[in-house]
Amino acid sequence: MRLTRSQQTTEVDAKIAAHSTYIRGGDLPQRTTLYDDLLPSERVELANEAHDTLSNYVTTPFTEITRKSKNKSMSQSLFRVGETVEIKSAHSPKPMVAVIVSFHEISHKDGAEEDEDLLGSRISPLKAIVHRFELAGSTAVHRIVRPYVKNEVYYLVKDVLSTDISSILRHCKVSQKVDESPNHVASSEYVIDSAYDPTTGLYFPIRWDEFLRDKTTTHQADRIAQWNISTHGLLSSISHRGAQHDSSSENSGHDDEATMSEDDDDDDDIDEVVSEGEQMEEEELDEIHADSNDSEAGGIKGSNKKNQRKRRNDTDTTRTPKRQKRATRPTPHSKAALKARRKFKIRPPTVTKQDNSTLYAMEDDPFLRAMYTLHVGERPDTLPCRDDEYVTIFENVLGLLQETSGGCIYISGVPGTGKTATVHTIIRELKIMASNNECNPFTFVEINGLRVPEPSAAYPLLWEAIVGHDASVHGHLRVGPKEALRNLIVHFGLGSSENSGPACIVLMDELDQLVTTKQDVVYNFFNWPNLPGSKLIVLAVANTHDLPERTLNAKVRSRLGMIRINFAPYTKIQLVEIVNTRLNRAREGASSTRAVIKPDAILYAATRVGGVSGDARKVLDICRRTIERVHSKGREATIPDIMQVISLTQNTPTAGYIAQCSYHEKTMLAAALMEIRWTGVEEFTWEKLRSRHLGLFQQLNTHDDAPRRTPSEEQLSSVLDTLVSAGLLSVESGAMANRKALSDRKVVMTVEKQEVKRVLVETNQRWHAILGIDA
Repeated sequence: MRLTRSQQTTEVDAKIAAHSTYIRGGDLPQRTTLYDDLLPSERVELANEAHDTLSNYVTTPFTEITRKSKNKSMSQSLFRVGETVEIKSAHSPKPMVAVIVSFHEISHKDGAEEDEDLLGSRISPLKAIVHRFELAGSTAVHRIVRPYVKNEVYYLVKDVLSTDISSILRHCKVSQKVDESPNHVASSEYVIDSAYDPTTGLYFPIRWDEFLRDKTTTHQADRIAQWNISTHGLLSSISHRGAQHDSSSENSGHDDEATMSEDDDDDDDIDEVVSEGEQMEEEELDEIHADSNDSEAGGIKGSNKKNQRKRRNDTDTTRTPKRQKRATRPTPHSKAALKARRKFKIRPPTVTKQDNSTLYAMEDDPFLRAMYTLHVGERPDTLPCRDDEYVTIFENVLGLLQETSGGCIYISGVPGTGKTATVHTIIRELKIMASNNECNPFTFVEINGLRVPEPSAAYPLLWEAIVGHDASVHGHLRVGPKEALRNLIVHFGLGSSENSGPACIVLMDELDQLVTTKQDVVYNFFNWPNLPGSKLIVLAVANTHDLPERTLNAKVRSRLGMIRINFAPYTKIQLVEIVNTRLNRAREGASSTRAVIKPDAILYAATRVGGVSGDARKVLDICRRTIERVHSKGREATIPDIMQVISLTQNTPTAGYIAQCSYHEKTMLAAALMEIRWTGVEEFTWEKLRSRHLGLFQQLNTHDDAPRRTPSEEQLSSVLDTLVSAGLLSVESGAMANRKALSDRKVVMTVEKQEVKRVLVETNQRWHAILGIDA
């Protein structure tokens, strides 16, 4: 039985480790040391050491241990199998609660060459095998809402954890919860009435005293699997959650199916729960019997059918039953898996009343209400014109969530096309489904490439989501990128098939900002979902559909999978619908339904924006500013008002300077835009920019206004200095940069790329074909 690798949530108490000695008791027969006997960090270190092997070590299980302290302030403690204890948590000030299921001591075999460095620094000899409880309300998991009292715990159906003996803090008491259980109990006293499956989010009753008595009286040597609870019968009743054939009445009754009350018959209590250890023994016997049958029939595979029948008739007195083939589960990105996900019922977004509370509380002024709904920061419940993309993403995310598997979904599109807003709508809907027990529980984390100081800072954010840490309540964990990466490698790399925790959904927004030279961050985030049992769903959002082909190497690109969804730029008709939808929302609950902007003015703004970028945020901002300007006049906004606002937004000092730039200065800015577009990286060397500039000059020197003479290196350097002085470009500086040649220094554009492109296109149409409206 493999130990559940679980999260690395425990740590050694330094005070206990420094002042304590241990005496073991109740020794059981020795056996060969297994990797599952080690801590997760110890497994990683030993895996990297080719000359080290565990065959030189033996493990001695035992049932009790006495801890004596050299410090007089610490009393002597005796710990036995079956006792509940508090364990120091690595990520929370509150300790974890667990029940001891076994003790191990790792030592050298007789006659084996001892390696003091291995035993002393990398492997702690004494281990405690514990089965965890979950403290109610301690994790940020989106699941069914269940009332609980203070210090209430849930017994996790499958969560056996190997930890250092010095991480055990003290004894604690876990008792059966009753109706009159007080809401205020001692800090080391806990109550329980339910077991919990983190994968499916199901609760079912447990009689803790009877369960503990049964496990401690039937305890066998090294049988840690008997503490797990088999939930196959319960899981089969809800395996169809979210399928198309489910009716609304069935969905509404999931709560009653999943959460059983204590008033059920005694035949339905924990006595009926089958030990997973016993079940595994039966499966292993079947496997051995089937393998032996296969080996007997293996020698006749090379003959034809007639000879096979003769040999069987001559040698076999009884017909050997054939081993039944098991159905192979499709991989997350296979065509079979993608087709199977279409069975899930995708419902439209739920309209929540609390989202409109601010609007309803506003004064009855149609202009103010229109400006509020047209603000780009106001996210509506439903996103118009993105129904197909919503269904496709929802279908794949829900399918991966219900399959308890991992996968990657690549979402692309130019800025302002509703990519992030659509994902947030889907996540909000999944949270509602999880709270109603209509889908499996999950954790969610958003990692924005523009909001993290460096790409590696994404590791601690993902680790917080994996362990269920609520950063909004307790703050961020004090875990650096390197430590978080080590924990994640252990979490996904060792025994990930035994992961019993909930799924984790990650939104990686602004993916191009997380791409580094080594591409190690994006590789890890795309590779981990493909590992067995990872239950990691990554939604990667980028502004260009060909970013993987242009920027990512083949190794990273192969991990991305086949699910790619592109958001096309909005057309002018769609932009008009988006504005009208928000204006209609502004009229809800208002006594005055007066129009604040004319339809032809909305159409004009949508036509101007739709012909350049199709960015919904720009047309919303133009309409909102126009309404704000005519508010004091108390009249409807017209086309001249829209034109005036567009002129004010576009005639910025930066746009005016770019329009007055020389031919070579505009060419260098266009070369910088092309370099960013083709490489997907914001920074590039001066050598690449100069080469791109010369190539673009040769392409455009046939125009009448283009100079015929190729610029020299000194002239191009002078053009670069001019653009740097104007604040349009920036060149790498500093002590380290001064040691490099100018051709090796990094150059970065410091102004908005869309504004530079727009000004270049407006000054001369030849830039339109070169840059493209979707660059």
